[in-house]
Amino acid sequence: MKTPTNRVCEKCGSNNLRNSRTTFPLVIEGKQMNVGRVSVRECIDCYSITPTKAGLEKIERCTSVFIDLLIKTEKK
Repeated sequence: MKTPTNRVCEKCGSNNLRNSRTTFPLVIEGKQMNVGRVSVRECIDCYSITPTKAGLEKIERCTSVFIDLLIKTEKK
């Protein structure tokens, strides 16, 4: 994922954003994982969410753990 550096919505171009924490959905190998309490920027106009730098770091940590679990369950 690309780290957002500006405060403009990638989807609609609005600069009407707010920082919040929310559950962020990920789909890996056809399985959905919801990462809780991710720091995001939420667009007030179109309601899209973009992870902040700290949010991306948390998503990466959780993704590596999730992939390790998938590998362990496939070996059984």
